[in-house]
Amino acid sequence: MKSAVRTTMRICLSLDPSRLLRWHLWLAEALAEVPGNEVSCALAAGRRPLPLTCRLLLELERLVYGFRGNGATDSVEAALRSLPPPPSDQVDVVIDLSGEETRPAGLRVLTPLFNGVPGEIGVMAAVANDQDLLVDLHDTARPLRPWMARPASVDRGVFSASLDSVLSCAVLLILKALREETGSAASGVPGSRTAVPSLGASSALARATGTVASKAIRFLDVLARGGRMWGVGWRFDESASLLDKGEATFSVLTGSTDSYLADPFPFRRQGQDFIFVEQYLYSKNRGCIAVVAADRDGTVGAPQIVLEEPHHLSYPFVFEQDGQIWMIPESGTARNVSLYRAVEFPYRWTREACLIEGIEGYDTTPLCHEGGFWFFVSTRRWRSTSWDVLSLYRAESLTGSWTPHAANPVLIDARLSRPAGAVIRHGGRTLRPVQDCARGYGSAVTFCQIDALGASEFAQTPVGRIWSGALGCHTYNRRSGLEVIDLFGHIRGLREVTTSYRLLVPDAPVSGPRGVSGPRGQSLSWAVSSGSATRSQGGERMVPRRRWVGRARPFSGTE
Repeated sequence: MKSAVRTTMRICLSLDPSRLLRWHLWLAEALAEVPGNEVSCALAAGRRPLPLTCRLLLELERLVYGFRGNGATDSVEAALRSLPPPPSDQVDVVIDLSGEETRPAGLRVLTPLFNGVPGEIGVMAAVANDQDLLVDLHDTARPLRPWMARPASVDRGVFSASLDSVLSCAVLLILKALREETGSAASGVPGSRTAVPSLGASSALARATGTVASKAIRFLDVLARGGRMWGVGWRFDESASLLDKGEATFSVLTGSTDSYLADPFPFRRQGQDFIFVEQYLYSKNRGCIAVVAADRDGTVGAPQIVLEEPHHLSYPFVFEQDGQIWMIPESGTARNVSLYRAVEFPYRWTREACLIEGIEGYDTTPLCHEGGFWFFVSTRRWRSTSWDVLSLYRAESLTGSWTPHAANPVLIDARLSRPAGAVIRHGGRTLRPVQDCARGYGSAVTFCQIDALGASEFAQTPVGRIWSGALGCHTYNRRSGLEVIDLFGHIRGLREVTTSYRLLVPDAPVSGPRGVSGPRGQSLSWAVSSGSATRSQGGERMVPRRRWVGRARPFSGTE
């Protein structure tokens, strides 16, 4: 008689009793939502609380910035202590969040490291030292290939904001690892603990607290002085794009004293060119969608609001399909992806359908591919940013049933995730503009060649990058010779800006001292060059894959 196959997965969180934090509870609750999971908690014998100076700084930030006590590092001791203890025999998975050498016995052990250090202290040290943020999830089911994520940070001068975003991404990474490797781990044998470097965490934090305090003061000073804002750059050129020329001059369009403009999308209708933009109204503390008429003689009209909702709207992705003109604006704060149809183009729109309900999705970018539709969208959970997680959805028709990609989130990387405009064809390649948020929101636009896109696969390779000098940039689009970008910085009174595009080659970073995270966690590094892009993996040099699954047709944008 065959024994019954046990479908229950017993998961134990190993926690430091001096650090029972909300992000641990987020993880426990997310694990418990999966049918068949049994979640328990074991408290380590040792205690390594956050240093007093750091806790005081977090409390100060709460007062200064008005945080409401629902952050990743808030104490939720009672809720976590109410979890059941682990069973007396071996569990299936131990998630070691304590950093202690002694832990419950498990077939599989997951240990997250933050910039090489277990625990929240690693995030704080990285922020204080102005390092790129990195999460490595060491897994005894695959000891030679840790899972990797490169989270964004809302503001590096605020500990709480960085902790919220990084620890939210850590939860996502742990859930992804369990989902994708459960089959191999279930039949495994007890794994040995992966190597954890020596901490030196207390001394690292002691050195960092003074730096963080001064950064917070400087940040408040910048807020008081103001002066930086978003604006839109635009140019007409039927013959060549910025990607062809390598350098181009854009005229600058800014909002009035009570608003700013961003997220430009061009559209040509019956011989007239329009630029759809987000117009953020300071008086209402939210964005709406406006349109600007542009003439080929080099003049533009004033922005006119065409779509406004009680919630924030931005990223007005306008496209034509089946004889109708449609718009999918960002509505992440409303937790849906909505489709609007032009009733009287370009000034009147009606909400036609809700395509996806219940996700906090940002900068949804549709793509026609292999007879169906895909959405690239940055999703947000818990207290993460909306800058570092990429999810994919697919449907047979625009208003059909949208299903998530099997590997969602397909990428957790602040440099290469969030969409920055329509997918385009250029130089025989299918390119996806992405926002580089590794050093802050909207620092630059990188172009990634899409190498694979299917029901269970996705791969991309960074091949080019836009710079606008000291100004930030996070959107690029081109249609019918009208090319647009947006700009962030001291642009009030600026009439023109020269922007450059360069191809990327290996062996130097895109931004900051670290390489980007590629498919399956390989470390990729890039530099600027006028030559072709190649990729380095483990010392081998390879030309980026030119394989594209099927034929892609973008909704907007041309070569």
